[in-house]
Formats: sequence, structure tokens, C-alpha cells
Amino acid sequence: MEEFSDVRFKQRAVIEFLTVEKGPPIEIHRQMQAIYGDQCVDVSTVRRWVRRFKDGELEQADLSDKTQSGQISKSSAAMAEVY
Repeated sequence: MEEFSDVRFKQRAVIEFLTVEKGPPIEIHRQMQAIYGDQCVDVSTVRRWVRRFKDGELEQADLSDKTQSGQISKSSAAMAEVY
């Protein structure tokens, strides 16, 4: 199961995309509920994020891989051995 912060990050990206596509907040929320179910953010959150995206208060979502410091995970090390 995904962590709450991961799901929320994805939902923010969906809201950003659908806002650019001119989707109204209630329709964005309806579509998201169909996908995320109980993990979907509340319609008031969708409205707030849509308003903030339109007003330029929120930067575009950074969906790129972030550099991480520290030891690589065992799964990453195993993948490196395969390749």
C-alpha cells in the first residue's frame, strides 16, 4: 500500500493537470474519487489547490527524481547486480 504522502503528491499532480485542462473543481474531485476512493482528498482541498494553482501560489509539481544521499537500498543494489 502506498504511503499517504505519496498518494497526496500524486493527487496534487492530477489536480494541477486537470486545472490546466480547465476542469472545474467539482469535476476534478469526482474523477479523483473514482480512482482513489477513500484515499481521495476532500473536495474543499481540491477547490483550494485549484485556486492556488490558478493564482500562481503553488509552483508546478516537481515530478522528477530527486537526488538522495545515503546508502542505497538493498533492492537497488540487487538491481545493479542484475545489470
